[in-house]
Amino acid sequence: MKKTFIAAGLAVSLLTTACGSSEKTSYTIHGEIAGIPDSSVVLLSSLTHTSPDTIAEAVVTDGKFEITGVAEEPRAVTLYIKDNYGSKVFMLENADISINGVVKSNEVPDGKLRFDFDEVSVSGSPMTDTYNEKMSGRRMLDSMFMAHQAAYRPLIDKYYEARQNGNSSLVDSINASEEYNRMRMAEKNLFAAADSIFDASVIANKDDFWGPLLMISQTSYLSAGQRELYESLSDSAKNSYYGRLVYDELYPVGRPGDKMPEFDAVTIDGTKTGLAALCKDKKYVILDFWASWCGPCRREIPNLKEIYSDFADKGFDIISVSIDKEEKPWINAVENEGLKWVNIRDIDHSIADKYKVSAVPTMYIVDSEGRLVAENLRGEELAAKIKELFQN
Repeated sequence: MKKTFIAAGLAVSLLTTACGSSEKTSYTIHGEIAGIPDSSVVLLSSLTHTSPDTIAEAVVTDGKFEITGVAEEPRAVTLYIKDNYGSKVFMLENADISINGVVKSNEVPDGKLRFDFDEVSVSGSPMTDTYNEKMSGRRMLDSMFMAHQAAYRPLIDKYYEARQNGNSSLVDSINASEEYNRMRMAEKNLFAAADSIFDASVIANKDDFWGPLLMISQTSYLSAGQRELYESLSDSAKNSYYGRLVYDELYPVGRPGDKMPEFDAVTIDGTKTGLAALCKDKKYVILDFWASWCGPCRREIPNLKEIYSDFADKGFDIISVSIDKEEKPWINAVENEGLKWVNIRDIDHSIADKYKVSAVPTMYIVDSEGRLVAENLRGEELAAKIKELFQN
């Protein structure tokens, strides 16, 4: 499984303060960073895979700013400059935290600035120190990936230039070259190492919220393939703030057997309906999120049509929910593809939001009571699952 690594932060369990000292009940962040323009607004946001919530903000004067507050629990956060790019990740805890250094910036095509926080350090936060220790494997991988890119940069540039120019003979020649095969093998080994380090780091911290936080901090997204790793976590880890975030991402509509969200919709022929009404009197239903412009969605349609033909008279149906913004392309696609089952356009994306659909195609199999049976099967796997369900 290929994982995309991103810069991230990590938190640890609440620590007992040194003997004889009182535990801090609030935090104060003293910032002094040269290179940030006066009157800029610095923001603190939680580190998550979803839209981050803003925890606090401050205005910069002469490169200085101060933020105070109370951390109800340890939280990995990003410090960034409003309406610009670049950030610094650290642990927000009840302590006196200093953030010092220098940032460099350059303007990007959209007119915003990209700030480089590499020369900015965080002190006074023991949790940030622990984070740095636990992320050492990730930093090693970053160095390895950068070295790999540098070593094969001439070949990569040559390959993409040939593709851009439509030089298919040169593309074929590069694909067949020994150097290209070495590059692909090196990439395969790097991704295998990344998977191994990722899994090992989570398992080593499975008993507290370090585990789920590591799952978030070392990836840009989580997929169903990481559910087994999540299930290895302790109950304490699963019930932590980060454990709940991981669960929501891995099980967006719950586990098999859970009720799927109800929705209100209007079909292509103007009939008002919802999930319960559409599942009533059916044994199994495929809920298919798609779009007319989605190539993989269109390529799956012949498979859906074959399944529908085989099982429609046995208590089976399909509900295709399009996320098309425009009505005409959707109607044309339904007519051109000859979709005979239920067709709905999710005009305001409300249904997709309820089902936490982040990409199409996304498919769910539900039973007559609207309970989840299986998810995101396609092609032969989808056909085999429907056949299995009707044989039982």
